[in-house]
Amino acid sequence: MFCHAATGKTLGLHHNPNISTFQSHPPFITIMTIPEMGLLTNVEDSGYPFATLTIEFPERNFSEYFTINMEAVKNGSLEDLQTYIGQYITFDYTSEFQYTLLDIYYESYSIFGSEVAPEGEGIRSIEGVLYGAENITEGDLPGEVSVFADDGENHYFPYFVTQEMVAVNEKVVTVFYEIRSQHVITAIQLVE
Repeated sequence: MFCHAATGKTLGLHHNPNISTFQSHPPFITIMTIPEMGLLTNVEDSGYPFATLTIEFPERNFSEYFTINMEAVKNGSLEDLQTYIGQYITFDYTSEFQYTLLDIYYESYSIFGSEVAPEGEGIRSIEGVLYGAENITEGDLPGEVSVFADDGENHYFPYFVTQEMVAVNEKVVTVFYEIRSQHVITAIQLVE
């Protein structure tokens, strides 16, 4: 059974033999293939080949956001998905926790121009050397940057590398981040 951290709502089934856990990117990534059914209420183009779906679970009184790679999923084209709005769908998805980069500070200033460092519950920071930002990210998929701290701690962040990041690559920075769950649809079909 999977419990969504932000809502506390239960998703998925009690037993799933397709669960695997590994430690390649802290804190941990658990990939689970979870079958589900819900009411598709919105489809938003997130930049080809991705879309964000809002799916309601009326019996459990909540909704959730899911990402779909339209090239990788049968029946996953934007046109197909838009015809499903307002109808029940069955779908499989994976869920993983990942570090989400919010801001980078170099010499006490945000490289993105923010006036105030991110604050709030769940906001974390790591100080260390930034790697992986040698070039601006080209294309539709984010690159990956990492921060290595003096104490041996390191974090990896999927991110579209900007010119500002290239300028501080291999320099000591402070990265502010959150740990977020990401739900990715791997199969989808309309309930007939």
